[in-house]
Amino acid sequence: MRYLVLSDIHGNWPALEAVLQAAPPFDRVLFLGDAVGYYPDGDRVLDWLMEVGAECVLGNHDAWLLALDRLPVEGAVLEILAWQRDRLSPEHLAFLGSWPWQKEVEGALLVHGSPCDPLLEYLDDLEPARQAFACTEARLAFHGHTHLAGAFLQLSGPRPWVRYQAFRQGGELLLPPKVRALINPGSVGQPRDGVPGAAFALWEGERVEFFRVAYPLEKVEARLREEGFPPWLWERLRVGE
Repeated sequence: MRYLVLSDIHGNWPALEAVLQAAPPFDRVLFLGDAVGYYPDGDRVLDWLMEVGAECVLGNHDAWLLALDRLPVEGAVLEILAWQRDRLSPEHLAFLGSWPWQKEVEGALLVHGSPCDPLLEYLDDLEPARQAFACTEARLAFHGHTHLAGAFLQLSGPRPWVRYQAFRQGGELLLPPKVRALINPGSVGQPRDGVPGAAFALWEGERVEFFRVAYPLEKVEARLREEGFPPWLWERLRVGE
C-alpha cells in the first residue's frame, strides 16, 4: 500500500492542486491535521479530503475552528478561522468534528503534534523527540504542526540514540528494522523551513520519499487580496517562513 502523507494544508488550494499534479500514483491519503486556517479555501480542501476518503487526525487549527463558540475571537488567526467557519457547510463541520486526535494505520501512529500531546506539542528539537518516542510503542509515527519536513530517528537498543534528518529539498528515507522514526512530511500550505513550495511525502513499507513542489504563488496572493486577508500571509509563502 502506498500512502500520500499530507499535513498543514491550511486552506491553500493552489498548493494542494500542485501536490496532486506532482505526486506519483498512490492508494490512500493520510492527513495529519490543519485543513483550515491562514488561507481562504478550507472548504475546497475539506471537499477533497471527503472525496478521497482520507484518514485524518485533528490539528490545532481544526480544533480551534470547532471551538470558536467558546473562544474569544481575537487576533488574525482566530478571525480567519471565524471567516472560514461561516463558509463551511454542516457537512464540512460534521466531517471535521469526526476526526480523532490520533489513530493508527498499519501500525503507524498518526498525530498532529506529538505522541505525548497529539494536538499542540511541537517536535522541533531532540529532547521533545526523545520524550515522544517514550510516549508511544509505535515504530513509526507521522506528525505535522512544525511545518518542517524531516524525521527524528531512534536506533533501538539498551542505549538508544536520537538524531534528526531534514528533508527541506525532498529526498528518500529508508527505515531499517531496528530504527524507529517520527516523520513530518512538511506543510502543503505554508512551509517554514526556508524553502517555498508545497511539501508532501509518500510512504510505502520501509521507505518514505519526501517532495517539494513549486506552484503559482500569485494565485494565492490574488485570493488573499480578493478576500481581504492580511498581506503577510502571502509574504510567508514567498520566503518559505
